Amino acid sequence: MTDIVIKDRPETENAAVRPSKAQWLTSLAKIGADHGFFERIGKRHSALHVREGDVLLVTFDEAERVYAENNDGLPSGFDSVRRRDWSLLNIMTTKQGWFREEALYAFFDKLIDDGFFDQFDQVIFQGFGPMCGYAACAYSVAAPGSQVVATSPAASLDREDVPFELRFRNKRRTDFHTRFAYAPDMVEAAENVSIIYDPFDTLGAAHAAQFRGPQVTHFRLRWGGPELHRIWDDSGLTSRLLRAVSGKKMTPARVAAFARDARRHDRAYLTRVADYAIATGKPERAIVVLRHAANATGDPHFSDRADALAARQPD
Repeated sequence: MTDIVIKDRPETENAAVRPSKAQWLTSLAKIGADHGFFERIGKRHSALHVREGDVLLVTFDEAERVYAENNDGLPSGFDSVRRRDWSLLNIMTTKQGWFREEALYAFFDKLIDDGFFDQFDQVIFQGFGPMCGYAACAYSVAAPGSQVVATSPAASLDREDVPFELRFRNKRRTDFHTRFAYAPDMVEAAENVSIIYDPFDTLGAAHAAQFRGPQVTHFRLRWGGPELHRIWDDSGLTSRLLRAVSGKKMTPARVAAFARDARRHDRAYLTRVADYAIATGKPERAIVVLRHAANATGDPHFSDRADALAARQPD
């Protein structure tokens, strides 16, 4: 397909020359008009549909992150649209809306009533991070038999369901009782559900444990952190991950292989591994990790830490 770009999107990261948010949204609306549709949903959400092939990828994003961090201004999923000619339905939320809004429920109800998902041979729901992972799982009920992949998804923010949840306190009053609410229940109709999380991320692991059933597979990536999806994004592996999901070839060995090389160059991951080695009384291992991190990333901070730690070791 012809490459889709945000009109006048500069390659520089200088925010002063970026298009305004209004211009950015206008460009997304133009893409929707040309290739599918773009719709503002209620006060906090929007939907962009690009129609290409018979596989539909449904992704969830935070609008502020896409606008600020994505150089091309395009939401998640476009790599698969370009590489594989998949169709895309991207749902964005603003100001951490958690995809909880009556207008959004009505939007999905209309898609179901119109047989929108039935037009495709395969539907894949993707959500990265607690909020977007939650949404991918919760709204997968709209397309029974779908594939779902979520990293560190929240099960809910309802106090009764997740009394251990100490994050997102300003969202505790958000309604998680009505439609599309408790994500572990909503994935029951999916064919396969891949939950990827860091077992050392205590809260993320507690949420992941609530997703159960024969269709659910847990993939544990140690020291990935709650935002472990950045390992995929920064290394360009997301498309390969989704190809495995589409081909129903997700296995622990395959997921570990995807992440192995990427993690060896990921600053956050290497920092966590070194910190854990220090905390568990293994300074020699920490020094090895820090030396590798310095070579792999070119960040002198790791060399400085390794030198300081080595200087404190007995002869």
